[in-house]
Amino acid sequence: MEVARGKLLSWAVQLEWCDPEEERWVWVVRYDTAGGRGHQDRNRIAAHEAVPLPGDPSRALKWAQDDLRQQAQRYIEEYRAAKAPGGEEK
Repeated sequence: MEVARGKLLSWAVQLEWCDPEEERWVWVVRYDTAGGRGHQDRNRIAAHEAVPLPGDPSRALKWAQDDLRQQAQRYIEEYRAAKAPGGEEK
């Protein structure tokens, strides 16, 4: 998080998963404000995907954290499917 004078300017939050095949932690989904706009990046699936984040940076960060908590298993399964032979790799 980047904070100036008590105001949240930019942030990033990501879901990581310990991939048993690679025997290491990999990032699966990341939300951040790089480039000035909040967006989602998905490892092997999509880069800079627009999502309906709240305009207020603090609310957007909370929304992203909540989404990662609630959808973690789905995101991991979609990552695993994309990583599998014949899956989409980007």
